[in-house]
Amino acid sequence: MYQAFRQLLPLFHGAFSVGTAVGTIDELVALANTGRQQLYAATPMRESETFQFELGRISAGVRAAQAFHKVQAASHWDHALAGTLQDEGLLIDGTQAAVWIATTCVGVADACFALGGSSALYETSPLQWRLRDLHVAAQHAIAQQRQYASVGKLVLQRSADEA
Repeated sequence: MYQAFRQLLPLFHGAFSVGTAVGTIDELVALANTGRQQLYAATPMRESETFQFELGRISAGVRAAQAFHKVQAASHWDHALAGTLQDEGLLIDGTQAAVWIATTCVGVADACFALGGSSALYETSPLQWRLRDLHVAAQHAIAQQRQYASVGKLVLQRSADEA
């Protein structure tokens, strides 16, 4: 496995992003369960239909990121068992997954931060910590959106090879 560290690194980034996004939702739910009611809001957060709708939408994004990560990890495992893990195309596929997962998880953190209201602004807020962590992770070279250019190049190469 150590010989294919480059191919595995995107999976590690994906796992971090998904885990942190799940934690962000957990922190938001914990905040809502305190009975917090934002200033001028008609109901506590947990009773607000808008809050419930957004929480459901955000949760779907995390589940999609988890599913994509699981599929990519299974693909890498299959290649590891077959001894073909060092394939350059697999590296690009894993990188594409890491970029999409990181971007999706940043969106989750942004939405949770917004739903948390003014209490999320303080440095002591776990929502603040997770928001920063996910933004930093998405800026890493492995998960940076500029990596999509390599993916596009591979897609074009694969289509030319199939023709």
